[in-house]
Amino acid sequence: KASPRRSASPRKGSPARSEAPPKPAAAAPDNVGKAEVVKGTPLNTGEPTWQAQILIARSGEGGLNHSGNVRTICFRGPSRPLEDAAKADADELDKVAVDGIKAVRAKSMELQRTKNGRRP
Repeated sequence: KASPRRSASPRKGSPARSEAPPKPAAAAPDNVGKAEVVKGTPLNTGEPTWQAQILIARSGEGGLNHSGNVRTICFRGPSRPLEDAAKADADELDKVAVDGIKAVRAKSMELQRTKNGRRP
């Protein structure tokens, strides 16, 4: 003899989702567009090095990431044994920053090619 069928328990609906809090306005980090000098990797003799770096905000469609923050690109100059040389590189990066990403990329590549007195 077959056992009596049980009725399926009623399905429970998902709880109502609460309204997501509004996302804060996209804010760029404070140092975007301003070159700075940072400590580099020491030479194998242990002597310190410095290098200039600058954060540039991306523009266009890819300007914000999935959470609404500004996407940035970091461009670095060459490692320099003298901090003053890295400061000079930072000044050059600052000068071209107003012209946009392409100008900063070109200047960074130029600095990398001309390090240690080499000229292209």
